[in-house]
Amino acid sequence: MKIILKGLFIGTILSLLCFNLVAQEFTVPKDSLNISISQEKKVLSPKKASIYAALFPGLGQVYNGKYWKLPIVYGGYVGLIYVLGWNNNNYNDYFDAYQTISKYQTVSQMSEADKDYLNDMFKIPYWDMNANPSHFDSFKSQLKSGKDYYRRNRDLSVIAIAAMHVLSIIDASVDANLADFDINENLSMRVEPMPFYVGKGNQVIGINVAFNF
Repeated sequence: MKIILKGLFIGTILSLLCFNLVAQEFTVPKDSLNISISQEKKVLSPKKASIYAALFPGLGQVYNGKYWKLPIVYGGYVGLIYVLGWNNNNYNDYFDAYQTISKYQTVSQMSEADKDYLNDMFKIPYWDMNANPSHFDSFKSQLKSGKDYYRRNRDLSVIAIAAMHVLSIIDASVDANLADFDINENLSMRVEPMPFYVGKGNQVIGINVAFNF
């Protein structure tokens, strides 16, 4: 009987100790545990971003997740393409008109069809071939100037579109390079007086600005 009571007593003591240990394990304050959760961050490749942007306008910005830049990119392309088409159409009109008038030396040599073509094209009384035949040379010179003007603007529009494409590629590459740039939230600025010497030992007080990041 004594052995049984002794066994029960020891068993009770061990049970209390185990319960105490378990209670201590589950009562650890949550604030004392420093759990570091690493969030996976998408790694962007500047090379891929540049290739995508070069293959198709705006694709590099989509790869970088900068969707808000798409209206800027496509707006720039649409505007420049419109300017290119407008200058090209005017160049073709002036080129055809100049080719037509270059076949003649005076208005009297022109056919009625060519005179009507030029009069209907511009519809400016001053340049009317029938009313003002003496303006032939001046009209011919103006057509040549207009042809050269719109050709130059057309070529500049092509260059502007190419520059826009290059800027789109550079923008995509820079965004991909800066994607993993760590911006510290502890950025601060400290302004404090700083003495320094000028000339022959003359002390002056300046301002020292220090940035911490």
